[in-house]
Parts: sequence; C-alpha cells; structure tokens
Amino acid sequence: MDLTLSRCRLPVEAMKSAHCTFLTLALGLLVSITPAAMRAADVGGLPVQVSANDTHLRFIGRFDHRDPAGPRCEWSGSELEVRFQGTALNVCLKEKGEDLYQVVVDGVPTTQLVTNEHQTVYRVVEGLADSPHVVGLFKRTEPLVGSTQFLGLQLPAGAKLLPPPPAPTRRIEFIGDSITCGYGNEGKDQSQHFSPQTENNYLAYGAVAARELNAEYVCVAWSGRTMWPTFTIPEIYDRTLPDDPTSRWDFGQWKPDVVLINLGTNDFREKVPDQAKWTAAYRAFLKRVRTNYPRAQIYCAIGPMMSDSYPVGMHALSTLRTFVTEMLAAEHKDGHLQEHFFEFAQQRQEDGLGADWHPSVKTDRIMADKLCAALRSDQGW
Repeated sequence: MDLTLSRCRLPVEAMKSAHCTFLTLALGLLVSITPAAMRAADVGGLPVQVSANDTHLRFIGRFDHRDPAGPRCEWSGSELEVRFQGTALNVCLKEKGEDLYQVVVDGVPTTQLVTNEHQTVYRVVEGLADSPHVVGLFKRTEPLVGSTQFLGLQLPAGAKLLPPPPAPTRRIEFIGDSITCGYGNEGKDQSQHFSPQTENNYLAYGAVAARELNAEYVCVAWSGRTMWPTFTIPEIYDRTLPDDPTSRWDFGQWKPDVVLINLGTNDFREKVPDQAKWTAAYRAFLKRVRTNYPRAQIYCAIGPMMSDSYPVGMHALSTLRTFVTEMLAAEHKDGHLQEHFFEFAQQRQEDGLGADWHPSVKTDRIMADKLCAALRSDQGW
C-alpha cells in the first residue's frame, strides 16, 4: 500500500515556528500523556557540583558554547555523555520549550526526561551500584519543540567524574526532514497527530543505523523542510542553533565519513518542482557538503513516504527518482564519484504507521537495516 506525507497535508507553516499554536497545545497536553516519563518536578539537590564546561563531559552533535554558563543545543540527537563513579546523577538545565531526552544508562535506554521552562534540576538516575557508569542524555525531539542549555551536573558525596569512554572512530551525519527527525514514529497510528511525545529520534532510522554500525551520530533535520524552493534545510544548515542565524557552525570541529541526505519528500507536497531549479539547488548544496567534508562519502536518498499513486497524477516517487539519478549522473560526469544514490523501501501498512502517516518505529528499523547493509557493502563497515 502506498502511503505518503501528502495524505496528511500538514501545512509547512505549522513547522516554521517553535511557538505555533499547534505545538503550544501539544506541549500543554504533554504531561498528561506521559505516565511513564520522568516528569518535571522539583528534585533534591546533590552536593558535588560539576561545571557544564568540565572537560570530562562529552557533547555529541552541534552545541553552541558561546555562553560561559553552559552549551546550548536544538538539533535532534544532540547528546551529553558522562562517565562517573557513583549511585545517582542530576542534570541542571535551562529549557526554552519542553524537550524530551532519552536517558541511556550503560548502553541501555531506560526512561525519558521531560523538561520544562520552570525547572532547573532534574534527577537523571538514582539507585545505581557505586561503580563506574556511562550515562547519556539524547535529545529525542527536534528544534521546533525546544532549545536546551546545559548548566552543569550534580553527584552524591564521594562520587566523581571519570574520563569519557573512547569515541567511535566512524562518523555519520544525517541531513533531512521529519522522517530523519523521527516525527511521529511512536504515534499509535496515522490518525494521531504530532506531539513531542510521539517523536523519538533515538529510534529514528539514522540513530538506529549509527548504533548498529558503531558510528558517532549527528542529525541536522527539521520537519517540513525542503531542498528547494522555500523553508529549506540549506538555508539553516550552517547554523549551530537552527533558530539563531548568528550561531555559525565550525565545520572543522567534526568531519563525518558518511553523509546521508534525505530531502525531497516535502518538495513534492503540492506540485512537481521545476527540475532545473531543483537540481541546481541540490547540486549547490552538494558542493557545500563536499567543501566542508572533502573525504566523506555522500548518499542522496529517497525516503519511504514517496508514492506514485498520491498525490494523484503527480507520479512523485518516479519523478523524484528521475531528478536524483539524473542529477547524480551530471555530478559523476564532473568527477564527483563520492556521491551515491540510495532509495529506502516505501513504508507499508502492515509495519504500522506513526502520527500523521509518518514512518513507525518498525519502519525506522527496516530503513536502518537497509542502510547498514549498504554501508557494510560499500564502505566495509
């Protein structure tokens, strides 16, 4: 069965602001629909104070370090990783919005931490054995949901930070839209509308594939975004914080081995884009990626929500496939042989559907498996 984003017809304007009415209403309902979550409430402080700028802390992804009080993040999949010896851990945050974080203890996802704008100190874990542990705080939600500043950590008396574990030697960057964010992947079915609780980037295909391949993961994605012509990823790609045009990312900080670009689904939301202009925009973006990452292998992907049957008469999947393959042929003719075509299988009703017809967690797993197989074959991973 063909299932596409166009069936839900979400207006792109709803994705353009973290303060839109739809999101505000969703966030207002958040606490009532998350009985298993670590809810925002006052917690007791712990005596050992750790600066957010401590060199033992590892921040993975795009973090803005301009404020000496502590780094800020917005992109999905941004992660703080800390290794310590002790029985409990608090984190001190300043939140704009209501982001959700996946807590990962010694490699095992446990609970989720729900933030709010009225709280600073959150209990992350407690009751651990008094031995070394690695705890991660992984941003499940995307930039339109919120922005987080890390202000520090608290540990029990006698506990101490330890050097972080070695970072993976492989690195992957994922560039995309709602599919890459994990929008709605934990929704009950296609009839459910988006709320932050339905989005889990930790279980999105990119994060799943990166863990499977033992690769460090960076996600640059925002729901509703396109390659061309408006509300594009390229217009915010150079930013550390996508909502802040002054936060310029230093591409020398982190260079991936593989980049996957999964854009194009929203470009066909209402009509077929002009091929020449769309191709020119994509090729200009590829040039930027090559300049930033001259050694990276780049995969230009077609996502699982594209279909030839809907919108009626558009033949969106076949048309996008033609656009991408012809573009890559021109790129290869110009000597850019590090660029590859990749197509995810269309999502299927029998694999479940997420909120607003988006891929389910099961579909994300299927996507990750296909990508892992390709990278093992192509890159020897």
